[in-house]
Amino acid sequence: MTDPLILFGGTFDPVHLGHIHGARTVSGLFGGARVELMPNAQPPHREQPGAGAQDRLAMLQLACRDDPQLAVNDWELTRPGPSWTRLTLEHFRGLIGQRPLVLVIGADSLASFQHWRDWQQFPSLCHLAVLPRPGAGAPAPEVLAAFPEASLGALRARPAGLRLMLAEPFVDVSATMIRETLAEDGECDVLDRQVLDHIRRHGLYNVRQDAAGQTPGDTRHHRTRNQNGDA
Repeated sequence: MTDPLILFGGTFDPVHLGHIHGARTVSGLFGGARVELMPNAQPPHREQPGAGAQDRLAMLQLACRDDPQLAVNDWELTRPGPSWTRLTLEHFRGLIGQRPLVLVIGADSLASFQHWRDWQQFPSLCHLAVLPRPGAGAPAPEVLAAFPEASLGALRARPAGLRLMLAEPFVDVSATMIRETLAEDGECDVLDRQVLDHIRRHGLYNVRQDAAGQTPGDTRHHRTRNQNGDA
């Protein structure tokens, strides 16, 4: 059976261990198929990322290093204008023909899916693999009807149009709180250490450095949970 193309998009501002755990889980469900993490250039429905495109790309590459299940895809960063998901899906659908295409999203995104531009065209382009998120809210009935829930085997047997609801990992990590914690403490225990080193070296997210180049403060705060789910 042909492995699906699995795309996991987002701002990744910054990429955190919740993203990586979720991507690995989806890969494992599909027999070790590679998951391609794709940073947005200009997310059209939210504030612009705090870190620039090249820093977010570099952090993703660090987080995915030495992991054959994960790859970084910079396609959205190479094209001008807003990162409309429909355009991305159409591009990759044209490349892979009738091979299954799976879009990984969080349950919070599913709950607002009816507000995505041209979402009604998505069932002809991709499946959805939905990661659980705390306090995500209920999806719109029209979205559930457009993407019927199905088994893993059904997704592998068809190119698009079905929905797989994952029971885990329960991604309870907020990128907003990560950025706030970094700005205050220069530390965060849900970041890969090399990603954290990159943030410090480049002074991202208002991480302060003293004259010796060290981030002040050595107290870690575990304030990365947010019931609204910001990834």
